[in-house]
Amino acid sequence: MVNLLELSRKKHLWHGILFVIVSIFVFGNAVSMGIFSMEGISHSWGVVVAIALLLFGLFLLFAGKGFLENGGVVAEYYEAIVMAVGIAFMVRTFVVEPFKIPSGSMIPTLLVGDYLFVNKFAYGYRIPFTQQRIFMSGSPARGEIAVFEYPKDPTKDYIKRIVGLPGDRILYRDRVLYVNGQQVSQKPEGPYSYLNENEMQVEAQRLQESLGSNAYSILLRQYGNLEPITDIVIPAGHFFVLGDNRDNSNDSRFWGLVPGYRLVGRAVAMFWSWDRNEGKPRWERLGQAIK
Repeated sequence: MVNLLELSRKKHLWHGILFVIVSIFVFGNAVSMGIFSMEGISHSWGVVVAIALLLFGLFLLFAGKGFLENGGVVAEYYEAIVMAVGIAFMVRTFVVEPFKIPSGSMIPTLLVGDYLFVNKFAYGYRIPFTQQRIFMSGSPARGEIAVFEYPKDPTKDYIKRIVGLPGDRILYRDRVLYVNGQQVSQKPEGPYSYLNENEMQVEAQRLQESLGSNAYSILLRQYGNLEPITDIVIPAGHFFVLGDNRDNSNDSRFWGLVPGYRLVGRAVAMFWSWDRNEGKPRWERLGQAIK
């Protein structure tokens, strides 16, 4: 039978291990963003947080027992405050992370001012300081919306729809998507208008695409620009992504593929939405599942 008193006396060890593990992953993520120089490190909050978590974890491992037994009032508030912070970092690092939509590249699915939960467990975790992932509960599927580190500037997170998997042949021509030689159908859903980032009215057509089990809407302007033809076979470990607002999206058509190790997680649900033009919440969008 487990000796609960003995476990309680050793809780500083478990807490210390928790803080050390989280600090390693936080620091590993910061390094993966290309922060190698001392100048970069000095301006990285991720590194600062990682060092603070590591130092506190080491303190708990080597001096935590005496602190918890003789720390007085500070020790009394330890579990209520410090452990709450530690659990919050653990959840954000391993479970879910909030994400704000900053641009209109995913309209009409996602609007500027939407706040999402991103499932970080969906694609597993990158082993710190490597390009390998572990504990993947499932590979990305065609049609899923994913958050990832922008390959050209890993300090920025982007959100797009995955349309091409490793081994797929992707052809994008005349604003029509082809996957493995099959045209992805576009069913008209009617006109759609919105205000862009410059508060200018944009008129477009809304169409429905389907990839696998995922059906979603895209936008095409009547007089949108025709991009250069994209024709590529996706190599192992990479993904092709597109924005739903096809004429207003900086995606794989322009800068290339997303390496699998750059994936952050799958967008799953909306917890808040703010319409900056109207100056009020979009109550009807709260709690919506993201498809």
